[in-house]
Amino acid sequence: MHRSHARRRQAFTLIEVLLATALLGFSLIVMFGFHAQAARSNLHARKITDCTYLAQAKMEELMALPWTEMNRPDELEDSVGEDPTTGADPWAWLEQPDDGGQPSGVNAAGNTDTTYGQANYYITWDIEDMDSDESWTRIRVRCVYEDHRFNTWRGTTISSYKYRDDL
Repeated sequence: MHRSHARRRQAFTLIEVLLATALLGFSLIVMFGFHAQAARSNLHARKITDCTYLAQAKMEELMALPWTEMNRPDELEDSVGEDPTTGADPWAWLEQPDDGGQPSGVNAAGNTDTTYGQANYYITWDIEDMDSDESWTRIRVRCVYEDHRFNTWRGTTISSYKYRDDL
């Protein structure tokens, strides 16, 4: 009697094997789901980082310009206190001083060369006088990209102020 009982405990039963296989399969499905989510989050973080870099580079370029060359056409109305992008479309293009239209796309290196990837980023900026004697200006730079997975625009906006000290 002791021998048959010992023989039964030397191997796993079919139910134990099926249960272990089911637990392993469920665990792998959950792990692959977490991996896919982590990959999407990593891609979004990389694109936001690229947008921030591109916006900062444009901001530095605009801040380095002499006051008389800041590309502020007279036909752009001063919109102090009004942000045209706060309504239904928070990622609308800023009033780009060049032509006011949709900007050309750039890649992560800030140019249109495909060596560094597709031109998926769009940079716009707005320069506006903050007072009547035009001694302060607010500069806003926005970089956006289209998130095709959710069919929305995402990006970053940075702002800075420049004081005219040559008056």
